[in-house]
Amino acid sequence: TELIEELLTRLVTGRLSERFEGMFRRGSAKGRVRVLRPPDDPEFPLLTVSLEVMRVPATDPCALYARLLELNDGFECRAGFCLTKNGMVCLESGRPLEEIDAGELVDLIVWTADRADDLDDVLLDEFGWDLAP
Repeated sequence: TELIEELLTRLVTGRLSERFEGMFRRGSAKGRVRVLRPPDDPEFPLLTVSLEVMRVPATDPCALYARLLELNDGFECRAGFCLTKNGMVCLESGRPLEEIDAGELVDLIVWTADRADDLDDVLLDEFGWDLAP
């Protein structure tokens, strides 16, 4: 809640477009919220939410990839699983900052964090708890 309070304060005071990064936990999922300026469109900053779910298995990750794509379909474009350069599976969502309101900001963070906290357990049950971050 402290992170959300800080973001809401920045939103109200017009300082949310400044470079921002905050870490948080939701249950067993660890995440971060960032405001970033995409290199291809720096005039339109994005608010992104990213939570680590598990590590990619070292051998035969194809079953995991298929499962992640299946789960992505159920998010109806609100979020998606991705793979990081360091071999982590993350659930990510984002929205342009332009005209974002307090309700959208809170919903983006809470909705994504709730899904990550639920699905990390599901995926670790399926693919092995030794892959926990």
